[in-house]
Amino acid sequence: MTRRFFIYLFVILMPVWASAQNVVVKAEADSVMMWIGQQTGIHVEVSCDAGQTVTFPLYRDTIVKGLEILPPVLTDTQYLNDKRRMVLTRTYTVTCFDSALIYIPYIPVNVDGMEYRSNRLAMAFISYDIPEGGEKQIFGPKDNLKAPVRFYEIKGMMWFWLLAALAISLSFYLLVRYRDDKPIIRKIRIEPKVPAHVRALSEIESLRNSGGPQAEDAKAYYTSLTDILREYINDRFGFNATEMTSDEILEKLEESRDRESLSCLRDLLSTADMVKFAKFKPMLNENDRNLVTAMEFVNDTRIEVSEEDLKPREEETVVEMKRSREARLALLLAGSLMALAGAVFLVLTILKLYYLFF
Repeated sequence: MTRRFFIYLFVILMPVWASAQNVVVKAEADSVMMWIGQQTGIHVEVSCDAGQTVTFPLYRDTIVKGLEILPPVLTDTQYLNDKRRMVLTRTYTVTCFDSALIYIPYIPVNVDGMEYRSNRLAMAFISYDIPEGGEKQIFGPKDNLKAPVRFYEIKGMMWFWLLAALAISLSFYLLVRYRDDKPIIRKIRIEPKVPAHVRALSEIESLRNSGGPQAEDAKAYYTSLTDILREYINDRFGFNATEMTSDEILEKLEESRDRESLSCLRDLLSTADMVKFAKFKPMLNENDRNLVTAMEFVNDTRIEVSEEDLKPREEETVVEMKRSREARLALLLAGSLMALAGAVFLVLTILKLYYLFF
């Protein structure tokens, strides 16, 4: 009976014992002897099965009395055997500010609700041996050395200087425009108008170079010729000849010229009317004569224009209208924003220079 009881007890406790054998906790220190105030690391390593819950002790300021913990406290995890085992390492950075021999009995670690203890540690912190009269050789902390300023450190500030100068210049320009409120001045390039006789003679010459009328297009030929003359008369004499009949044009011209000088033009217009409305077919020599008649009429009635009047010229047109209220407000707002931006860039540059040189 007693033997069977121990067998049952062994079977029940065997998984717990096996689990306990799978957990290993050890502690080690980087150094065991140091000067007071010197820092060293204590590493607590836990080896267990992957998936087990590991809880390290929550130390606040010290591990034991006199052994102070310095932040940060770091934890590292490694997996072994195809991630079936894991090793967790908690690192404490510690120091002591008094000469002492410090004893750490153990560091407890909780794994799946069971407590495991590390090995013991001992650390010695010793003071400096200062010879008598050597106190004067101990100096306080020195000031930080100021490194020389390199070009690449101030290269970026050149853009701030440029942007500040640009913004301030633009704000000054906009505010001056807002204050002055000058009228708008526009320069207009005036191209001289081609004289009426030049345009008419050029078009008649083009019509002649086209080869003259054929039997089937005499109507189009005379229509083009009379249209050229009507446009010329319109520009030269100042009445709307394009909307008048041939008789109305001749009556209007007789008011300024004698009847005999218009006889050739009368024959030309009469021939053109018969071709356009009565399907009259003039002879070739008659076509040439009418073309010459048109050129002579233009040359006889043209007005000479000096070469100076034919040159293009520029004129300034002053628009007296002042800017609107909305335009003035826009100028004021834009100038103020540019001034603010310039001030910001300037302040940033000055602060950067201050941090570099002071």
